[in-house]
Amino acid sequence: MIPIIDGHTDYLLSLLETGRDFLTESDCGHVDLPRARRGHLAAMFSAVFIRDAYLPDQALLRTMRAVDRLLQTIAASGGAMQLVTTVSELEHCLRTGTFGAILHFEGAEAIDPEFAVLRLAYRLGLRSLGLTWSRPNIYAEGVGPDDRGRGLTDLGRALVRACNELGVLIDVSHLNDAGFWDVIERSTQPVVASHSNCRALCPVPRNLTDEQIRALAAKGGLLGINFHVGFLRPGAERPDEVSLGDVIAHIDHVAELVGIDYVAFGSDFDGATMPHDLPDAAAMPRLVEALSRHGYDDVAVRKICYENWLRVLRTVWRA
Repeated sequence: MIPIIDGHTDYLLSLLETGRDFLTESDCGHVDLPRARRGHLAAMFSAVFIRDAYLPDQALLRTMRAVDRLLQTIAASGGAMQLVTTVSELEHCLRTGTFGAILHFEGAEAIDPEFAVLRLAYRLGLRSLGLTWSRPNIYAEGVGPDDRGRGLTDLGRALVRACNELGVLIDVSHLNDAGFWDVIERSTQPVVASHSNCRALCPVPRNLTDEQIRALAAKGGLLGINFHVGFLRPGAERPDEVSLGDVIAHIDHVAELVGIDYVAFGSDFDGATMPHDLPDAAAMPRLVEALSRHGYDDVAVRKICYENWLRVLRTVWRA
């Protein structure tokens, strides 16, 4: 079975808030290690997300608790999991079945203006950063109700430079449109929208326009397709309103617009509402099989499942 790299999951938040064990199968949430293995998930971008109630004073503390929970889980896994910080480590996970956790901050609220936390977080394993969630911070504005249409701040532009220099992937999901274009203009490295879809098919602000998708591709990045029902079909709220076919429609749109090299998966497991026929990570083979039935050959399916993520990370990461 083809291994999968998932560009965005919120299981760390689920672990912190429910107290469940990632190493033990649960009926809580969408992903744990047993279900990830059945779903042939070789690696996941493991997001650290901070709820509004902890901002601003506890942003750093909550972030460190999430990172600590991840590292404790890896230590307790007996080698079944590893923290992925290099392309060679990621390739090892793809080859051996070891589950790879790629540390991602979903918003830069914990990062100080001097970027000391960014540099220290890099040493702890941070390899991917979204400048903001759907809310404003000192770096950028999100796509939420407080969006004033402004681009990156001076500090935000400096943060882009710092990430480029360190080898931290920049993620534009949740950025407002003005911030998106600022990142595209200023980043010297490929950027991604790790868990967003196509605005042409589902016109919500979290999705990207065709112009934005073209810009991501021209930059050498990719779009990670989000499985959240409300980003797949207009007005959808329930699992039974959306199917695998809707996921594939967004993949089709990107492939037809810019080519198969620029689309991948960014599920949003444990952070969204999943389609009825893709209820959790264990069901991922259904999606892979559906892609094949839809007409994608093995070369294309491998690109969607993991090779496109691998290509981007080979360019951005320093090792």
